[in-house]
Amino acid sequence: MSFSRSFSRSLQARTSRKVTMPLPGKVRNEALGGFPRSSQSGRRWYVAASQPGREDVALLNLGRQGFVSWLPRQRRMVRHARKAFEKSVAFFPGYIFVSLDLAADRWHPINSTIGVRSLIMQGGRPMACPSGLIEGMQILADSSGVMNEQQMLAEGSQVRVLVGPFAEMIGTLTRAEGAGRVRVLLDLMQTQVAIQMDARDLTASY
Repeated sequence: MSFSRSFSRSLQARTSRKVTMPLPGKVRNEALGGFPRSSQSGRRWYVAASQPGREDVALLNLGRQGFVSWLPRQRRMVRHARKAFEKSVAFFPGYIFVSLDLAADRWHPINSTIGVRSLIMQGGRPMACPSGLIEGMQILADSSGVMNEQQMLAEGSQVRVLVGPFAEMIGTLTRAEGAGRVRVLLDLMQTQVAIQMDARDLTASY
């Protein structure tokens, strides 16, 4: 499968749910950590495939060459030696985003950057992200690029429980109760049971 088709499927799976994002025009520079906006003349966000598990290496070496790149992240619970701990991992494993003006930037060196496999191409040119997508994601991320997935949860979406007696179970978010509480429908003993829990204990399930 081509990089372009693979990323397109990953992007569709991540953005197919109904998500409310602030309009790019309302983004403050400090909220984006100084990242350029797509509205700047000729400048867009493009997709680069990284070498497996080396997204941070690619990010570092692109920065050393003067490229502005961004890696959205997500927090995941990892179990090791009977212990569970939270780890920051790539939101789109194997992909990072680079801000480019194709008419002004020498973008070809990106393909030979340590940690990068290649830019995702479409029709012989780097494939641009949909306008406003990355800006909207950056609003939902902290200064380290970690996405606030609770803000991305919508009624009817599939969620995974992170902690507690129902950890790792998949359910359906049916309603927001207020004060950070939500109602989730879980399958328990072949019966669907509605349980109220803290939204911070959930993450989107893909």
